[in-house]
Amino acid sequence: MLGDQLKLALPEEHAARRLPDRISPMQAAGVDEPFDDPGYFFEPWWPGARALAFVESGRLRMQVSGLSDPLAAFPELRDLPRQVVGEGVVLDGTLLVLDDEGRPDSELLRARLTDAPSGTTGSGRPAYVASDLLWSDGASWTRRPFSARRDRLTAVLPAGDRVIVGRGYVQEGTLVAEALAGLGIDGLSARRLAARYRAGSGHDAWLRAPITPPEPRPRPTLALILRLPLT
Repeated sequence: MLGDQLKLALPEEHAARRLPDRISPMQAAGVDEPFDDPGYFFEPWWPGARALAFVESGRLRMQVSGLSDPLAAFPELRDLPRQVVGEGVVLDGTLLVLDDEGRPDSELLRARLTDAPSGTTGSGRPAYVASDLLWSDGASWTRRPFSARRDRLTAVLPAGDRVIVGRGYVQEGTLVAEALAGLGIDGLSARRLAARYRAGSGHDAWLRAPITPPEPRPRPTLALILRLPLT
């Protein structure tokens, strides 16, 4: 009887916490051009599909707009939980498909996304670039500033063969944009270091600036992009 009373008296926060079934992702607001600001973290706007990765009880599920079962299209990423340090983690990032030379290929990605319902995975090598951390150790980090989420992300996700943390640079947005333009990347992501993660429009918390690459546009490998002098 006493044991039952103690169980009933336990506060709800001591119960096992589960990750949410779905999360409404933050969307970047557009700005006219790249800019410099010490309050922002600048990185490439990756040419892929937005994806949230949920790691819970050693299993992975992914949330990708328009796909009921993303892992059917990207089965190579099922080992991601082995790479993650900790439990109850949600990552926000971008799915890419690389060609035989390691270059992000939009046509291969489109084929994967289109053929997923038929059970066909298509060719190319999938990769996932994580840019933000929403949950860690079964607790939401969305109310914490991006600077804290970014630091935690690099601790939770060591680099792997298919899954990596994207690299970026604080303050020097125009410098990063110039480097990305030379590699054929047409967008710059800017995240405010002090901002929380919010569903829907990010307003000034997350901005996207266009970049105009030279013509003909080069197609760099993922490894080359990551060798930029970014942190």
